[in-house]
Amino acid sequence: MHEVRVSLPPESIGEAVRLAHAVGIDRVSVSDVFVHGPDKPAKVLSVETSTPKARAFIENFLSSQTLSTAPSTLTSRELRAIVSDAPPADLTNPMSEPFPDVIQDLLQLSTVTASYVGRAAAGAVLLANGMIQNDPIAIVVAALFLPFLSQVLAVSFGVWSRNWQLARQGVRSVLVSAVLAVVAVAVVASIEGGPIGFESFKSPLASFAISAAIGVTAGLSCADDAGRRYLIGVAGAVQFAVFPVWFGLSLIIGAPSGEVIWNRLLCFSINLITISISAALAYAALHATRSRWAAPRQGRG
Repeated sequence: MHEVRVSLPPESIGEAVRLAHAVGIDRVSVSDVFVHGPDKPAKVLSVETSTPKARAFIENFLSSQTLSTAPSTLTSRELRAIVSDAPPADLTNPMSEPFPDVIQDLLQLSTVTASYVGRAAAGAVLLANGMIQNDPIAIVVAALFLPFLSQVLAVSFGVWSRNWQLARQGVRSVLVSAVLAVVAVAVVASIEGGPIGFESFKSPLASFAISAAIGVTAGLSCADDAGRRYLIGVAGAVQFAVFPVWFGLSLIIGAPSGEVIWNRLLCFSINLITISISAALAYAALHATRSRWAAPRQGRG
């Protein structure tokens, strides 16, 4: 369930109300406000509705030729409950989320901050310890910290929607995560030593199959209010992070044969590419075409 609010010039509010009614939203609230900055009066439209109707309204609003040049601000937020005359079964349909929600969530998650660096380094250290000791509990706990899956999704969704800012930000955050993992783990290996107890690496074919399943699930979960994205993130983090952590450990403890190294690089590449493509395909299956509003809009106030 979502609440959508739109701030518009008074002369544009009628078209916005029409678009809300056109997607089946019966109750539309409109109030008068004064916007400081431009110092102009405006109208605020507010709707509280199911996730699919909110998505349809936002899609139509951002694609509207009439409203495309109007200075506007649109916000979307998830709601826990709506008590109204509408049947709860109609309101609680969780799919599909508005595309701006998906994009901006991925933008936030792939922004490299001090907190991001701390989580990536701490997760890599925990994972390194788990791999040296071959401790499944430590490996799973480490995956809760590691930022990898959302960042890879940022790349794939950015390319699919032609939102190049999102794609670039995703690439940068993936590289930062990988480099931090190698550096942090090299420090751990120099202190703790070896050997590396973890040997549960999959074959290239098995890596492809598991990554495809994770990617499809992740893509579908991005469109689902009720999707357990944090649980999918744990699985995705393990698929990615074990490889840069293994390389960091091998740099200090001792590198294996060239054949093993190439096999690890191949599996890492397979995981990255497969999850990226399968996630985008799964999401695209729900939204058959890229709308004109998929990429960032320019020139709106």
